[in-house]
Amino acid sequence: MINPAQRGDDQLARRLYARMHERGESLDEAAAGLQVTATEANEARDQLLRLGLLNPSTQTTVDAGAALARSLRETHRVVDHLVEQQVRAASLARDYLSIARQGHSDVRVEYFDHGDSRPMLQQRIDELADLARHETLAMHPVANWTRESLEIGTARNKRVITRGVRVRTLHAQTMMSDPLLREYLRARAEDGGEVRVAPVIPTRMLVYDRQIAIVQADPDDLQAGAVLIHGQSLARSLAAIFDYCWMTASELRDVPRSADGALRTEQQRAVLRALATGAKDDAIARSLGVSTRTVTRLVGELTAMLGAESRFQAGVRAAKLGWLD
Repeated sequence: MINPAQRGDDQLARRLYARMHERGESLDEAAAGLQVTATEANEARDQLLRLGLLNPSTQTTVDAGAALARSLRETHRVVDHLVEQQVRAASLARDYLSIARQGHSDVRVEYFDHGDSRPMLQQRIDELADLARHETLAMHPVANWTRESLEIGTARNKRVITRGVRVRTLHAQTMMSDPLLREYLRARAEDGGEVRVAPVIPTRMLVYDRQIAIVQADPDDLQAGAVLIHGQSLARSLAAIFDYCWMTASELRDVPRSADGALRTEQQRAVLRALATGAKDDAIARSLGVSTRTVTRLVGELTAMLGAESRFQAGVRAAKLGWLD
């Protein structure tokens, strides 16, 4: 329903258009001649622009017949585009959707090598993340992360979490010594993702809705490529492995802030190994050939660094972080 105010705006726009068309005036000239306010003139200008009756560069009128013809052509283009979209959607549903569904009925495997197939694998990861409806699981062993790769993964996880999908990620606990990774994992947790760390991560793995999985082709070789597995039975088995690792993993808040590896000298490692066995300061000092005062100072520094409440706990935490390897 058109309200009275809108009807009044239309009438003013018609009056201005008629005067401009008859006298060859610009809109400002016609507005001044009809003694309309600046606000009314602006509202009329917007109305005429919407209808295609005003040339925006010269502020003069466009022939109504030409404007109508242009509007009809635009309408035809829109209709043609909608028809094209409808045909495309029907073709996808008829000819291709059934193929994707059939692919899940039996086990099917795709192999991606580490070289030329890597961009294709990243595309598949993006597609599977966008198709996930319930949960995604990710397991990452020790790796050399870059800020670019972490930003790509974080953006992908944000899209998935926004749709209400549960996102769980497991990382190797020793990687918490990498400030860059720790920064991004905390950010992911703040975005709504669930993140844990474990002393041992058996292999790199992604699982989507427990129906499709991507696993590292060789757990001992990151360069060996990856295998994409379609098949609910296998995917559920891999998800069960993830679930076990998840139950035994630690929350980020429970992992002490790791220092840079360059700060952990061989002497510090030796002290930590001794602490893990329950050795006293004087025994550690004798084994290292240093003074008891030096060992006491090192123990205090390492205990504080690890956020431990006891000497023995410091040794245990260092072992979990992989500092003693």
